[in-house]
Amino acid sequence: MKKLAQLTAAGVLTMGLAACGQTAEPTPETTEEQTSDMTLEEVFDRSMEVSSETKSLSAKIDMNQSMNQPSQDLAMETASVMDMDITMDPLAIHQKGTTTMKMEGSEEEQAMNTEMYMTEQGFFMNDETTGQWVKLPSEMYEQIAQMSEQQSDPSQQLKQLEAFKDDFTFEQTDSEYVLKLSASGKKFNALIEDQMAQFMPELGGEESQAALDEMMKAMNIEKVDYTINIDKESFQTTAVDMMMDMTMEIEGEKMEMNQVMNADYSNYNGVETITVPEEVVSGAQEMQL
Repeated sequence: MKKLAQLTAAGVLTMGLAACGQTAEPTPETTEEQTSDMTLEEVFDRSMEVSSETKSLSAKIDMNQSMNQPSQDLAMETASVMDMDITMDPLAIHQKGTTTMKMEGSEEEQAMNTEMYMTEQGFFMNDETTGQWVKLPSEMYEQIAQMSEQQSDPSQQLKQLEAFKDDFTFEQTDSEYVLKLSASGKKFNALIEDQMAQFMPELGGEESQAALDEMMKAMNIEKVDYTINIDKESFQTTAVDMMMDMTMEIEGEKMEMNQVMNADYSNYNGVETITVPEEVVSGAQEMQL
């Protein structure tokens, strides 16, 4: 879940480290009056300042994922639409959405509505099939909260993204700066491993490292593209688009995956305190690990 919050504020904006001395290339429709001579480093620094002051925001996430296992003639498509309100300190999230799954060759779609609260009161999810609210174990909430804190630290993000500083492009329109990153291969796998390692240690020592090593050995990022839009006046992130192609090979079986995510951000500092309704807290069944 933190991966969704990561796309907010500091986590996303740190991608502006790239090619820090260049100015933004105007797109053809950019007027001369609205052309900025700010460098990427200047935009990055200002965006970081704004992100550090962000207290809350709303997000709309559209995500499509396809998985294909050629040897088994198996393919599945999943589409999710999520609306989220997020507050940063303390981290709290209220999310509602719909996820649809479809197997290749089948005309039937399986749709599921979801709702979730994650606050200091706990981590609550609604089971649509029964209408019952479920409270997840406190250990899960603590791990997610810890991961959120780690990945919202700008210095950590800068270290992770430093290897990609020569891979960014920097453009501008009349109203926005546009940051683009295209990466592939083992260099990007190293970044994924760094991010995974932040929460894998919670599983415990050698077992955690063995699981991480096995997963990374099986995973290969073929290609990933990011497009990040930052408002010229407010320096707030307005949108993040991501496309990723990856493969996994386990016991000789290869699986191909493609993920496309479009995230739009709005309502900066306009979200009120997120509180889990009393009927949810009192009626939720506790899930055991």
